[in-house]
Amino acid sequence: MRPLRVLAAAVMLAAGLLMVPAATPNPATAIGPLPECKLEDHLTDPRGYDDWATTLVDWNLSVGKDYKPPDLVSVRTGSVGGGGSVRKVAAEDLEAMAAAARKNGTPLVAWSPYRSYSQQEKLFNGYAGWNSETQTYSNFDSAIKFSARPGHSEHQLGVVIDFVAVGDKGLTSNWEVTRTGGWMARNAWKYGWLMSYPKGKQDLVCYSYEPWHYRYYGRELAKKIHDSGLTPREYLWANFTQLDSSFQPVPTPTPVLTPTLVPTPTLLPSTVASQAAVTAGPDATASPTSPAGTWFGLDPAVAIAGILIVLASIGLVFALGRARQRST
Repeated sequence: MRPLRVLAAAVMLAAGLLMVPAATPNPATAIGPLPECKLEDHLTDPRGYDDWATTLVDWNLSVGKDYKPPDLVSVRTGSVGGGGSVRKVAAEDLEAMAAAARKNGTPLVAWSPYRSYSQQEKLFNGYAGWNSETQTYSNFDSAIKFSARPGHSEHQLGVVIDFVAVGDKGLTSNWEVTRTGGWMARNAWKYGWLMSYPKGKQDLVCYSYEPWHYRYYGRELAKKIHDSGLTPREYLWANFTQLDSSFQPVPTPTPVLTPTLVPTPTLLPSTVASQAAVTAGPDATASPTSPAGTWFGLDPAVAIAGILIVLASIGLVFALGRARQRST
């Protein structure tokens, strides 16, 4: 029986090799240090509607004028008080967080959730003292510290809510030390929500401290950001933003292929014309070349596994034949 055990071990090894994934290049991410907060206008990347958790907007980066999430629902779907909309992707965890807050005796109210580009434009112009006649601002330098220019606001993503407690008349700078604000600061990340602009981090996040401003990332990503000790802006830039420090797109890595040496065939005069046509463009019937590091066009681990399985099968047949001979 010992040969059978050896053969069984070989089969298990081969199966294990088949489970090893083929090597793939890492996705491109931001290159260079976190950019300084500059009043510039660069389209962020990624910014698709499915990229809601990883889209970075700040003083520099914008989602543009036409960005409007397609799945907005009432915040009351998430069982919080107040009005306005939030993306449906955030509603389930919003409801779970709201239930936990109520159980703690600190129910949540949405003061300001999703805002469109035009809504943010009106809000910012009001804070900044925009004069349409003179085309100037009277309070721009102050306003930019606590209000985003249109296109640069996380509220436009549809996954941000400015929270208040029941009975609050507005947003207050000391909200984090209140019962409701303190509970949020300690527990919101467990439900996928993180404070975007924490205290003492203005140089990193561009905006002044906002203890009421929370953005939804999903529980898994929120935990990673929370555990990293980084602000969300730092984490998104380092791990997801497809731009370099000069805000140019990061090129997609191109796999390096080992050139395949193929003998040059001797062409007959009658084939010269057709060969010229082939070299003028890609040949749709040509067989694809195998990438570097493959065996017979297969990943090495897969090729080795296949060989082991074949050898093990042959050995198993041989061992069973010997066992039958002995039994007779």
